[in-house]
Amino acid sequence: MKKTTQPDQSADKDLSPHSHSLLEAFFIHSLEEMYYAENAVAIEFLCIQEKIVSPTLREILKTHYNIHLKHKERIQKIFNLRNEAIEVKKCGTFNALLAEGIEHLSFFKDDIVNWEIGLILLSQKLTYYKIASYGGLAHLAINLKYYRAATLLAFSVQEEEEYISNNLNRIIDAFLSSHVAGYKS
Repeated sequence: MKKTTQPDQSADKDLSPHSHSLLEAFFIHSLEEMYYAENAVAIEFLCIQEKIVSPTLREILKTHYNIHLKHKERIQKIFNLRNEAIEVKKCGTFNALLAEGIEHLSFFKDDIVNWEIGLILLSQKLTYYKIASYGGLAHLAINLKYYRAATLLAFSVQEEEEYISNNLNRIIDAFLSSHVAGYKS
């Protein structure tokens, strides 16, 4: 049974009670979708990690796996703040991105270099989706005056942005440079 809690401060006077209720329901639904997305990514990584040949790529994606676990914990904390259980909701958009990525990887099942490049690009797509989702959820949390939730969500955005900047951008440049150099020879 869901228990509705009050926001960190009184409700925004600009939002009607009905609008506030709808926005809150959308916020919760979206959080549940992101919990589903984090689980889906973790499961897929565990299924493919042994196929990754590049030790650098494997380590980078293992780091991202650990980030996923942190994000799941944060979502759980947000639900705990609300004294609610998480009801996982399938996320059609995320499923579509993941399915498309898996299909693209199948093109390269016999070409490990291009398969790994495809895996990096898939990771980038999923990461940018998560940045947009967590960023939007943080803004919703602020609007709903759930400031602790907004802070937790902002941490997730920051981690994903740092992951892209410090890991994926660097490794895709290295992979593409070495791959393109092989074609020029």
